[in-house]
Amino acid sequence: MNISEIGETLVEVIEQDVFYSEFQTVVNKIFAQYLVQFFCTCIVLGAKDGWTIASESFPHPFTVIDFEDVNIVESDVLLQAIDNGCQSFVVAQSVATQFLDQFHPVHDRAVTRFPEKRLIVIGDATNVDGDGILNHSAIGDVIDLLFVQPRADLRRVDLLTGQFELQPTERDGWIVLDSFNLAESEATKPLVNLFPNKRIDLRGRFLRLAIFNYEPYTIWKDADSAEEANAYYGHHRSLSIDGTEAQLFIEFCAKLNCSLEISLDEAGEWGQIFDNRTGDGIIGALVERRADVGVGALYSWYHEFRFLSLSKPISRTGVTCIAPKPLPLSSWMTPILPFTLVLWLAVLGSFLVAIVFDVLFSFVTHKFTPSESGRVDICESVMAIMSIFILQAVLMRINKNQFVSQMILIGTFLLVGLMVGNAYSGGLSSVMTVPRYEKSIDTVQELADRNLRWGSTHDAWIFSIQLATQPTIVKLLNNFLTAPKEVLHRNAIERNMAYSIERLPYGHFAIGEYITEQVSPNFEIMLEDIYWENCVAMATKTWPLMNELDELTLVIFQSGIQRFWENKVVSKFADNKVQHAISTSRHFDNPGPIALQPSHLLGAFLLLAFGLGLGLVCFACELLWHRLSYRPSTGTGHPLDVTLR
Repeated sequence: MNISEIGETLVEVIEQDVFYSEFQTVVNKIFAQYLVQFFCTCIVLGAKDGWTIASESFPHPFTVIDFEDVNIVESDVLLQAIDNGCQSFVVAQSVATQFLDQFHPVHDRAVTRFPEKRLIVIGDATNVDGDGILNHSAIGDVIDLLFVQPRADLRRVDLLTGQFELQPTERDGWIVLDSFNLAESEATKPLVNLFPNKRIDLRGRFLRLAIFNYEPYTIWKDADSAEEANAYYGHHRSLSIDGTEAQLFIEFCAKLNCSLEISLDEAGEWGQIFDNRTGDGIIGALVERRADVGVGALYSWYHEFRFLSLSKPISRTGVTCIAPKPLPLSSWMTPILPFTLVLWLAVLGSFLVAIVFDVLFSFVTHKFTPSESGRVDICESVMAIMSIFILQAVLMRINKNQFVSQMILIGTFLLVGLMVGNAYSGGLSSVMTVPRYEKSIDTVQELADRNLRWGSTHDAWIFSIQLATQPTIVKLLNNFLTAPKEVLHRNAIERNMAYSIERLPYGHFAIGEYITEQVSPNFEIMLEDIYWENCVAMATKTWPLMNELDELTLVIFQSGIQRFWENKVVSKFADNKVQHAISTSRHFDNPGPIALQPSHLLGAFLLLAFGLGLGLVCFACELLWHRLSYRPSTGTGHPLDVTLR
């Protein structure tokens, strides 16, 4: 190599060093201006990348990960960095594809969720082709994307971005935001906005929304024409959706200029998520990334929170049950209805105590007057006390033993009998005038104590209480039943189980289709809620529009328009007769005065029959006892000369 070749090589090296020095100035300027608002930055590079990080000038804490080190990649360093607060990423082009391959899996496992992520790719001067990065599937979840492409041959730095607003198949390469001609010392010129707000106009980009038919939250049907449709299915404008929560996303797309692409799974309904990150229904479509966001009475479930991101509360709902209405009590119970069980026990106890005291006083007074003949008759005491308690006349033989203590005792019995007898008479009049019903199920405790099955078509109704440890809730969980709609409707006809429903925020109810107009009068709503929850939207952990959805949700919530939406949707789609039957289920019609029928005295007739039958049985037993205990006399007396004493 001659001196001239050595000189040319030296010049090239010097120029390359100068270029990378100026390039580093541009990179540091970008970092200082566009990363300062983030808590932490994750820097991903390869061992041979030509740019460096000036730690003393970096605007905030950062983590450097060498993706060419297999041990670091496999030790979840990137996952730890994200959980420690890394919201922005600076990635070298040499490892960008490898980083993007792990973008979704790592974020799905992360606990922290930052919807507004910023990605800066530092290009390689020897590789100006960045289309592989732009067309990667993970870029679909990155709105704020910047590709810093050094062009050493042209001594220029190009600042590029992608078109997030368009579908991947519609993107046509990178968009140039700005260029720095380092040969003309432009490294210090002001930067244009390198991260323009692409969220304000999505230019028709598809928003994949997972729903199913669940009134009044989300309702869909096939539109008669494309003009009547407001959503897409299979990229065809063919669905018309409505509902209190579906309307939120209609407004969302109207504001951001996007198109709703509906993901349907009617069989799966709310769905479930398995540990291998598969599932069905709404949440299954989200965890498998067949949809971006899902809505439809989704609650703040802990298990689903581990896999998905939750929005701000859309509305508040209360979960309760409709239980079979209490039936009128049978007429044979009329004699015992005036008193409760506790009061009957108290009356029985008073009756027995009165008998004991009457027998005791009679026995003692007979001891005081030994000259008087006679004995203490327990049967007479029982009949006397019973007569007093039922307000009947009774012969009190106080002329034989005139003691003041016995008079006081009898007077006390008369007063107690007067009060008990009149109380029973009043209660009996009330029972025969106003119909009495079985005990209704008003509270959660009563629902558990009845051991009554309750259920719906999906286990989602108990997702919120599956981790409960209270005995009452645990018993409810054991009694919960999931079954197809046909089975639930058949059980509703037979009145042998309760059904979960939702109290909507503005006075209506979310009721399953198996509760029809014919069976709704057979049920009444509980007074207590089993639990209450916040309805939210669920999305993938990397969905970049969550902040925009939260902002719109809070604006709509404070406006009060959800009341209008609920009234409109319920009036349009729900069965208003079922709604009315449930809302008025606690009000019983007043039949007014009714004529007494023989059925009203059925209890008395049964009591008479019971007394006659029992008396006849006792009489037969007594005759048999006397026949068996009789022994003929061995004397010469007349056979009928039997001593009766």
